[in-house]
Amino acid sequence: MNARQSLNRDELLALLNWELAAYEQCEGAHFSSIRTMRSRDDTGCNWLDARVASDHKLGVDETFIVQHVIEETRHKFDLGTH
Repeated sequence: MNARQSLNRDELLALLNWELAAYEQCEGAHFSSIRTMRSRDDTGCNWLDARVASDHKLGVDETFIVQHVIEETRHKFDLGTH
């Protein structure tokens, strides 16, 4: 398993929002906070998900995209303490 790169909270939120911005369907939505875990999960990740704020109710496709962005980012990045 590859080691995850560690990012601070602001860097991780910026990365998540950059990834989300690639999807035109999610215009008006952005990640606003990250939910951490007390201990790492079975995959070794130390954060669980991210809260999304939006200027409209997210549809099924948008919700799928948000979850996809979170999961892909969790595979590669940890929440650091720096």
